[in-house]
Amino acid sequence: MNRILFFILILGISSKAFGQAEFNTKFRPIKPQTTTAKPKTDIKPPTNLPKLNIPKIVAPNVFKETNIYGTKPKPNNAFEIGTAENHFSMTPKNRFEHKLGDVYQDKMTKDLEKTMVREGLKEDYSSLDRKDRYLGDYKTKSEFLVVKYRDYIQIDGDLINVYLNDVLIQSQLYLYSQLDEFKIPLVKGINNIEFVVASQGTSGGNTAEIHVIDDKAKPMTDEYWNNLALGTKIKLIVIKE
Repeated sequence: MNRILFFILILGISSKAFGQAEFNTKFRPIKPQTTTAKPKTDIKPPTNLPKLNIPKIVAPNVFKETNIYGTKPKPNNAFEIGTAENHFSMTPKNRFEHKLGDVYQDKMTKDLEKTMVREGLKEDYSSLDRKDRYLGDYKTKSEFLVVKYRDYIQIDGDLINVYLNDVLIQSQLYLYSQLDEFKIPLVKGINNIEFVVASQGTSGGNTAEIHVIDDKAKPMTDEYWNNLALGTKIKLIVIKE
């Protein structure tokens, strides 16, 4: 019996000793290592790199229209990135405004003129002769020339002016059905004679008939104008020996 009590007493003392050892153990923190931060260094960009030649960026023109007249688009059709002024708009201006209407208007005007000519309401000026003529040069010993003139088709108000060496010597000569005449005094040497259409009348072009003869009644030139337009010039040079 005594042995049993002694054994129990020993077990009690041992468990108490182990319990005190477990709860009396103190916490020992781990000390941090003492380190110093490295100083910050600035990285400088390299200075020996080659210069890059970057091209200008040009964006495509999404509003580029097809030109109905077949001409090249204007330079301001392009939109460039990086320019001082960009006139870019999401609502582009119609560059063909009224132009299509002008085309139809011109066509209607031409058709109306053709109709009026066909019905006799307007003169047809499309067949007018606007080409100036040089009749050549002539030599003579005459003191003067005689010019005979008239309208050989229809008396409708045809007029002519006559110049001698760029000086007007006959103004607004009216062409009748009968021949009228005047004289041109000649100077020694070159005589520049010019007949100019001053009016083409009311029925087409000027239809003058002109005869130039010397003082001995020798014919020099004969002219029959066929629908000459206003301002047309007929020229000849007479050299007095």
